[in-house]
Amino acid sequence: MTDSSASVTVGLLGAWRGEATDPSRSFHGEVTESTLEALPVRAEVVVRYRDPGRRVTGASEHGSYVLSAGAHEWPVSRFTAHASAAGESRDDRELSVAWVAELVNP
Repeated sequence: MTDSSASVTVGLLGAWRGEATDPSRSFHGEVTESTLEALPVRAEVVVRYRDPGRRVTGASEHGSYVLSAGAHEWPVSRFTAHASAAGESRDDRELSVAWVAELVNP
């Protein structure tokens, strides 16, 4: 995966738990590709959305995704799965190896 001074991209195998409209929904999985020593392959990870818990007006105040593994946490700037084939749909609560997370300032 890619590596730069500002971000690192890691591959993940996992699935979301909970409905898309549930604010406590979280992604649970394990690392499949990583160049970070603190985030080795097969490490268990959780991705959650953190919000300020109050109404905000600024776009930068709405919250962010955070990837956690053990005692480490990284802000996530991008978290995606490879697109489904044309005309197909996918349930992101089903286990998939296609997830990619871009971690900021790892």
